[in-house]
Amino acid sequence: MKCCTIIPAGGIGKRFGSDIPKQFAEINSIPVLIHTLRIFEDIDDVEAIVLSVHNEWFTYTKELLKKYDIKKVAEIVIGGVQRQDSVRHALKTKTVESAEIVLVHDAVRPFVSKKLVQSIIDTAEEAGAVIPAVMPKETIKERSHKGMVVKTIDRSKLCLVQTPQGYWQDIIQNAYTQAAKVNFSGTDSASLVEFIGYKITIIDGEDTNIKITDPLDLKIGKMILDDIS
Repeated sequence: MKCCTIIPAGGIGKRFGSDIPKQFAEINSIPVLIHTLRIFEDIDDVEAIVLSVHNEWFTYTKELLKKYDIKKVAEIVIGGVQRQDSVRHALKTKTVESAEIVLVHDAVRPFVSKKLVQSIIDTAEEAGAVIPAVMPKETIKERSHKGMVVKTIDRSKLCLVQTPQGYWQDIIQNAYTQAAKVNFSGTDSASLVEFIGYKITIIDGEDTNIKITDPLDLKIGKMILDDIS
């Protein structure tokens, strides 16, 4: 089994409210992206990493990889307008095309455990498509466009999806190819795999596997990192 990881890191941080993209913001003086990359550096089954980055941050990213001695990044590609475009560009690389299992992981999820990553790899090898998810803890309500409650949703049927997501290489390649043909847009890779009719296995995610989306998440992330270090 040959496994590689795609990490789309092409965002420019418009919603983050900072002069730099959130993947380059620091937690304990180390960029979020480096925290994320180090996880996959230490997993033997992950043989290579492909990064998708914004063209304006290409050189800076290469400098970070050298500074922090990240060795598994085999290729860096220029990302697209949307996350989906960035993943699609990475799928065209020789590194991904030669892999059997492909993981896709958010650049700004720096606290996923190595145990969960390994579980994704093992399950993907057997099932073909797998995603981690956690159950929502709050009551979920549907609201109207006027901000009124429509109904309460049964949260036992819902889950909050995380990354990394794992796929046989031919499945994810086909999903992105078919989506591009009809201009289908999804919020994650699983959306595209669902679109082509493939069944996806869900395994338990982790409450600490948070996504850094705003400055408050950096503060929460520091607490998580201090706890697991």
